[in-house]
Order: sequence, then C-alpha cells, then structure tokens
Amino acid sequence: MNKTIIVLTLSILLFSCSLYAEDKNYCNDPGTNMQWETMAQEHPDDLQIHALHAIRLGLCFKVDRGDLTVDQATEIFENMRSALIDAKVRDMENGLEDDKNERGL
Repeated sequence: MNKTIIVLTLSILLFSCSLYAEDKNYCNDPGTNMQWETMAQEHPDDLQIHALHAIRLGLCFKVDRGDLTVDQATEIFENMRSALIDAKVRDMENGLEDDKNERGL
C-alpha cells in the first residue's frame, strides 16, 4: 500500500502540473498525453491513476468543445486529485491503526 501512495502522489504531482500549466492548454500536447498513457499502462491495477486519467480525458474533451475554460478544468482536476490523495492517506492511516491494534500497541 505504501508503494501505491508514493507512486500515486509523485506521479500526480508531476503530471498534474502538465495538465494545465499557466493557462496553457496541454490537452493536445503529444508528450503530456504519452506520459498519461504510459503511467496508466505501467500501473494497470491502480484505479486512482485510471480515474484521474479518465477525468483528464473528459476535461480535455470539454475544454476542446468549449464547455469549460482551462481554469475551470484545472479546478475540477485539482479537486479530484486532492480528494483521491486524501482518501488514500486516510486508508493508509486506518491500515496503520489496524496494525497497531492487532499487535496490541
């Protein structure tokens, strides 16, 4: 579980900036798109990464279609990213607490 949270956190921190940095729309950037595809392929069982990848694809579609501005899409993505990281941290904390209880600490 520790590996998952570390990979998720580092990957998302690295790639969230490349989603939409400084009002530049990276949705159609081949390098950024390849990074997301690679990350999803390298972590086929990590549903959080797949969820963020899917959210990114949907947000990019809506930005390209004109339904959302880049700023709006960024806010939505960052809110979802934060929620997923917070949930993963809570799961880890609960797991650590369960381990302590099982050991009688």
